[in-house]
Amino acid sequence: MISKKSIICTAIAAALFCTAVLSGCGENNEESSKESSNAQSSVSEKKEAQTTKKEASAPQPSEAEEDDDETGPIPEISDPTPDSEGEYGDGGIFIYNNVAYELFFGGEEAAKDYAETISYVKKQLGDKYTVYNVVVPTHSGVDLPDKFKDLCNPQDTYLDTIVKSYSADVKGVNAFNKIVHHRNEYLYFNSDHHWTALGAYYAYRAFAKEAGITPVDLKSLKSDKIEGYTGSFAYFSGRDDLKVDTVTYYYPDYEVDCTRYDENGENPEDYALLHTYASGSNSYGVFLGGDVPVMVTKNKNGNGKKIAVLKESYGNAFSPFIAYSYSEAHLIDFRYAEIDLKSYLEKNGITDVIIINNSMASATPDRLDELQKIAGGTISSDENNAENNTDTTDNDSNAATDNTDNADDDTDDVVFYDDTVDDDIVNDDTDEQIYDDEENVEDDDYTGDDDYTGDYEE
Repeated sequence: MISKKSIICTAIAAALFCTAVLSGCGENNEESSKESSNAQSSVSEKKEAQTTKKEASAPQPSEAEEDDDETGPIPEISDPTPDSEGEYGDGGIFIYNNVAYELFFGGEEAAKDYAETISYVKKQLGDKYTVYNVVVPTHSGVDLPDKFKDLCNPQDTYLDTIVKSYSADVKGVNAFNKIVHHRNEYLYFNSDHHWTALGAYYAYRAFAKEAGITPVDLKSLKSDKIEGYTGSFAYFSGRDDLKVDTVTYYYPDYEVDCTRYDENGENPEDYALLHTYASGSNSYGVFLGGDVPVMVTKNKNGNGKKIAVLKESYGNAFSPFIAYSYSEAHLIDFRYAEIDLKSYLEKNGITDVIIINNSMASATPDRLDELQKIAGGTISSDENNAENNTDTTDNDSNAATDNTDNADDDTDDVVFYDDTVDDDIVNDDTDEQIYDDEENVEDDDYTGDDDYTGDYEE
């Protein structure tokens, strides 16, 4: 059996590879989606003949809509081939029953660092703003059969650590508990790293309960499907035997106005919330048209409230449900938006913020840096500023003493202050981050450079 170290090395290579070939930046994704709007999905007859048992046999979601407590026992995972041992594929993924799983190695320190980042965002925004945080378990944390549980770290433990480590003023949303109670439904794609709209809907209901809003009933929405989806795992693993996916999307019987903006929140243009022409390997782009820096939706049938969603690409399938609930929703991809979050919220009269990340993103240093940046700084620089302020206070006190002792000569005071500033600059570790450099990361905390959260583009 391949060791964890081997998996990690493979995952590093896959991460670097995916950084180059997986695209999600909204500016180019929109054009590529339009180019494919009149094209048919090129799926072989072999793949068309394949069926996804998980989807075909999935229970209807109506039962969940009647009870959001989810206090009963977690259902056993359906295992159609109990004698199969599975296999490792290229890119550090694990393949079982023709379904690809991304293995997760985030540990306690990574969980605490993520919670610290979310708490930092809340601190930067201040008391006026309510911050909700949703961390979504990835596929392997929900329905990878129990016999493989030792292949990666448990995501329930990881997510529980995050919830317990927030500052008291962050409102954590337990999406895992809601999702895992429906683990035998079609919540994640077989050939891609994303979740389905149904999986996103359960997380949305968990949020709605925490926020005290009435969720949209899935039965009240219309739906349509895009067949023949083969996603990121199929692409970078080179496997043509993964089960082909179906992308289902939901929409109301009324219009939701949508406007897209550039990374600076400027240059508005009319846009669509759902891009129904998406097809083939771009099918997940049906949600928001891909990774757009800033989008704003307006819904005359909404609840009269405004909200901002700070997200990566897992948030793309989640956001339409928010748009169906709220009168105004600002959908901000924190990886690409170059705005000051607090100023943006003030300008648009928003006081509620949802931060949503998948567990891989939450344990990825780049994502933490991006969240801190959009909140107006970094934890390390904030700590250094606090130290500098303390030094300055001490210096002022010393300077006052010197002024008393040397009333006729203030030259030494100026030199003393300048020397201290120079020392601070020398000692200022501006490269300090929440995580160590890659080579210093412990195996049990490693999750890779990239969380594959960009949309896959052929």
